[in-house]
Amino acid sequence: MAVYYPQVFDTADEAAARAIILTDEGEGADTATRWERETPYLVELVRGHVRLGPESLLLDYGCGIGRMAKALIAATGCRVVGVDISARMRAMAAEHVADDRFLAVSPAQLDGMVQHGLRADAALAVWVLQHCLAPAEDIDRLGRALAPQGRLFVLNMPGRAVPAVQEEAGAARFMWAADGIDVAALLRGRFAVDAAGVPDMSRVPRMSSIGAYWMVLRG
Repeated sequence: MAVYYPQVFDTADEAAARAIILTDEGEGADTATRWERETPYLVELVRGHVRLGPESLLLDYGCGIGRMAKALIAATGCRVVGVDISARMRAMAAEHVADDRFLAVSPAQLDGMVQHGLRADAALAVWVLQHCLAPAEDIDRLGRALAPQGRLFVLNMPGRAVPAVQEEAGAARFMWAADGIDVAALLRGRFAVDAAGVPDMSRVPRMSSIGAYWMVLRG
């Protein structure tokens, strides 16, 4: 029986964090290449569909070490609340982004902030919902955190890749488990779709060819 294993994201250092955030897909889609090509492309894609500026509050859900937060702050001057389940990732994000316009919190902390009135103008979840144990709960959390008519940008794989370990012959084997949940259907059931497409294959190496999609949604 496979058991959920979020500890895979508790990496020892930034190099290991980068490798788990953007996995090496081979054939010109190694971690460094993906990081270099994909990040500015996603900034362009987000800015083309989501209005961001110095007065905007953006929620970066599954922020990791703050890859997208850092790039979008530099491009738009927006303020960002990064959310991540890993305390190690949150600590590295604070160092990587190194900007007073960024704050990294846990999902529970975000829930408390929302209960006290926080609402984000926009949110993004990049390569995140495919890994969540209960994506319907995460999607509802994003919905509660968005201001009315706020936009949500999602980039995701078509299938699921939930971090898990399974006991085999007395040893624990790590795997990316598929549970059959259709994240795109959950998103369409919770939000209205403003735009959707597939990422440019030249800018998101390998991922487009294996079914990656992006969506812009509103509450």
